[in-house]
Amino acid sequence: MTPSPRLAMLAALGLPLALLGVFGRPLLALALAYDAAIVLLAGVDRLSAGDPHRLELARRLPPRWIQGRSDLIRLEARWTGARRGRFLVRDLPPASFDAPGARFQISLLAGRAVELAYEAVPRERGHHEFRQLAVRSMGPFGLLQRRALLDVAERAKVYPDLVSIPAREAAIGRAPRWAIGARRARASGEGREFHQLREYTSGDDVRMIDWKAFARHARPAVREHRAERNQRILILIDAGRMMTILVGDRQRFDWAVQAAGRLARAALSYGDLVGLGVFSREVMARVAPAKGRGQVARIASLLCEARSSLDEPDLGRALGTLLRGGARRTLVVVFTELADPRAAETVVRHIGALAPRHLGLVVTLADTDLEAERALVPEGAEDAYRRVAADELWQDSLLTEKALRSRGALVARARADALAAHAVESYLEIKRRGRL
Repeated sequence: MTPSPRLAMLAALGLPLALLGVFGRPLLALALAYDAAIVLLAGVDRLSAGDPHRLELARRLPPRWIQGRSDLIRLEARWTGARRGRFLVRDLPPASFDAPGARFQISLLAGRAVELAYEAVPRERGHHEFRQLAVRSMGPFGLLQRRALLDVAERAKVYPDLVSIPAREAAIGRAPRWAIGARRARASGEGREFHQLREYTSGDDVRMIDWKAFARHARPAVREHRAERNQRILILIDAGRMMTILVGDRQRFDWAVQAAGRLARAALSYGDLVGLGVFSREVMARVAPAKGRGQVARIASLLCEARSSLDEPDLGRALGTLLRGGARRTLVVVFTELADPRAAETVVRHIGALAPRHLGLVVTLADTDLEAERALVPEGAEDAYRRVAADELWQDSLLTEKALRSRGALVARARADALAAHAVESYLEIKRRGRL
């Protein structure tokens, strides 16, 4: 049994009477009467408060959680006591869930039940445990509370968000239609596969005019192509030491996981075969290249469980393992970090060695801290040194990109909130130009 804040407040109000009681018996008697009334009310509360263990609670979680998306958690409370019960019920979700509304005050007649609901937002991928609910039972005056922690265990599996691209990303990257199972999206442009002829309209590229059709029909027509399907895409996510650094509220690795998942879904929606691997010192998890709805589920499940490590990554070993026996030309997309000069040299060496058999694309996060240092107006010697160091690191990153491009690879660099869109845009550009 625990005193409530209300009881403490009433006791505090009686202190002036107790102090005035030294000046006369009437005031002392009034103070004693006041204290006796509080004790009496507290006793009534003690007898009236129900046993919190007789409140039956059940929790229903959504069947599928998506990282960063709000969803409803439903609670059912059934009171099995003999008379009306008054309760404070608070769910205790995992620390990685934002749930400000998980607290309720309810009043139930004997045998009655009520359904409660609150919104929660998971911030992290993976498995999470919902365990206990805290219950406080109160009497009619709310002076004393009976407390209990009730075990109601549930497991939640949080998947990365592979579907929605926020407006700020969509403005940079033209996302395809994401609905797998609907008619596959077609990317018109300079792809290799002829799609149809259509009438020329103002603004069309004159290089796409079909002059033979023009000669036959005496009006200009434009050849439309669509991106080829059934091409092979292999996505690799670096889970090594440099990817554990925080950018905003997430690790670099988590931003890469989200972008890689959205890229995989985009490629699958275009009918390509997509495989995915997570590597550090060795390949930690993989999904063999395939296509279709089932592949989306397999990739989502792998990304749900993926974790970074403090090991140094071995890109050469990962490429050797995942490209073994793959004679077919493949777009190899590597999500990694190029800030470490030695790591960048390794990426250049191994991605450059893919050409001309395969096409390499390196996707990396822009260093916003480095950009801020380069924009700094020096106010002293220390600021000047920092500015010079930032410029040197920036030049190193430009040299790394130049080295990759000189060896036939592509580079996509973007801020964290636009990384997915840039990765998808780079893939679409490769498809549009028929580079595979």
